Parts: sequence; C-alpha cells; structure tokens
Amino acid sequence: MLSYIRSGVPVNLYRNRQFWLIAGLGLFFTVVVYAGLIQGEAPVGDELQLTLFALQQAVFLSVVALATWRFGLSVGFFFWAALGAITIPYATIFLSTNWHPYLFLEMIIIGLIGLAEVGLINGYEQGKKRLLEYQQLLEDRVRDRTKELTQSNLALERDIVERRRVEAELREALAQVKTLSGLLPICANCKQIRDDKGYWSSVEKYISTHSEAEFTHGICPECLGKLYPSYYGPEGKRKPAGNK
Repeated sequence: MLSYIRSGVPVNLYRNRQFWLIAGLGLFFTVVVYAGLIQGEAPVGDELQLTLFALQQAVFLSVVALATWRFGLSVGFFFWAALGAITIPYATIFLSTNWHPYLFLEMIIIGLIGLAEVGLINGYEQGKKRLLEYQQLLEDRVRDRTKELTQSNLALERDIVERRRVEAELREALAQVKTLSGLLPICANCKQIRDDKGYWSSVEKYISTHSEAEFTHGICPECLGKLYPSYYGPEGKRKPAGNK
C-alpha cells in the first residue's frame, strides 16, 4: 500500500501551496486529537469529550475531502490512510478507558465514510474530466465539419460562378447567331424577298442580313445550257468542237 501511495503522489505536489494548507489542517487535526494526552489528561467519555470527538471526525473528513477534490484519488487516499493511522493509537486508548461497542462501531463507520468520500469525489472528478474531454472531442468534430462544409461551400460558389460565366458566354454566342424562321414573302417572278419593314431585297441580301451565311456565286448546269447554248448542252455539258 505504501508503494502505491508513493507512486500515486507526484513529486511536484510538494511545491503546491494548497497541498501544504491541507497538510496543515491535517496536522491541526492530529494536535487536537492528542492535545489531552500531551497535557497528561486521560480521555474521559463525558459530554464535552464526545463533542470534541465529533468535531475531530468532521475535520478528518474535511481534510480527506479537500485532498481528494483538489489532488485526486491517490492524494485523498494518502491523507485518509495517514490520518487514520495517526488516530489509531488514540482510539485504542480512548476505547480502553471508555469501552462501548457502539462507539467502536461509530469509529469504523467514520473511517468507511472517509473512504467512500474519497471514491465518490474521485468518481465525480473523473466523470467531469471525461465529460470535458467528450465536449472537447465534439467541439473538434464540429470545427472539422465546419471546415469541410466551408470548403464545400467555397467549391460550390466557384462552381456557380463558373456556370454563370459559361451561361453568359452561351447567351452571348446565341445572341450573335442569326437564324431564319417562319414564312418568307418572296416574289414569284423575280424571287426578291420582302422584309419586316416592307422593303424588297434580293435573296442574297436578305439571307446575309438575317443569318451568318455568306454567298459565293456560280452557274448551275441548266443555266449554263440556257445562257451559253452554243458551248453547253441542256445539262451544261460542253459541246464537242465543230458542233454548232
């Protein structure tokens, strides 16, 4: 048990002022317990002595509770064992002169209460520590998730901007495209087309104005035969030389 207590008490604990305040309270408890014996008075189970005994046990439990609450299980158990061992001689002397089974049982119960106090306070502190660790874990997860969502939102915003840019380019490209649709009023004889304002223009001019098409001129085979009958036949085929 002593090796457990030594291993459980850190060295830097002895530099802590609160530790020495609690140790001073424990020393005060010890002095109060043995004050009568130091003065040479035998412990008598009168009413005053029993009242002092109750106060001593209250100080004992307070020291154990403070040590456990401030420094954890090992230190609290150390104070419980140390103060319990210190009071054993006095309890032996007191019970030898004032023997009563209930009083002995009361001392045992107070010792067990001190030990339970150590366990309960340590359990509370450990539970609070685990709760804080779990809370920190949740905060880390929320922070990581928030970071991921922020990155996703940024990527989504970039995608939206890119889509809008592409849509703008498409709208611009569509605005530049000219198409012909609907019914075109065309002259049955000269084949000119009437525009929306009522003006007549050639097919080439109308189509060039209302589309992106451009014209290059040539002569079809039938027109070759009509325009140059002496050189081309009806299908635009060149006649052999000498045939008129």
